[in-house]
Amino acid sequence: MSGETEDLELERLKLKKLKELQLRMLKAEAEKAKPSPDPFKLVEERLVGRGKEVLEAALQQYPQAARAVVKELAALIASGRLNGTIDGETLHQLFRLLGFPVRLETKIVYVEKGEVKNLADKLRERLSSG
Repeated sequence: MSGETEDLELERLKLKKLKELQLRMLKAEAEKAKPSPDPFKLVEERLVGRGKEVLEAALQQYPQAARAVVKELAALIASGRLNGTIDGETLHQLFRLLGFPVRLETKIVYVEKGEVKNLADKLRERLSSG
């Protein structure tokens, strides 16, 4: 009889381990089935300041390189190695260091008596009046 009880106990332990293993496998499959987040959305959530403007300009000027940079940044964010936000200046410098000088549209404005004017318009006024 003691041999039978030992066999039953052994069978119960085997079944318990089997259930635990099945649960682990189901969890692993669920993790794999979970869709990976879109790298662009992941990176865009971290961009501040002119970061979005720099990214859009980079995508227009250097589409392949910009996609590769976004993919790598997303991987760093997902792994937890890149924390915090990414501002426009940092992203712009990153592209410059990689050899992709992203050109941004720059406006210089002049405020006079509460009126905002483009610097070119202000210079034209001065030249035409003077």
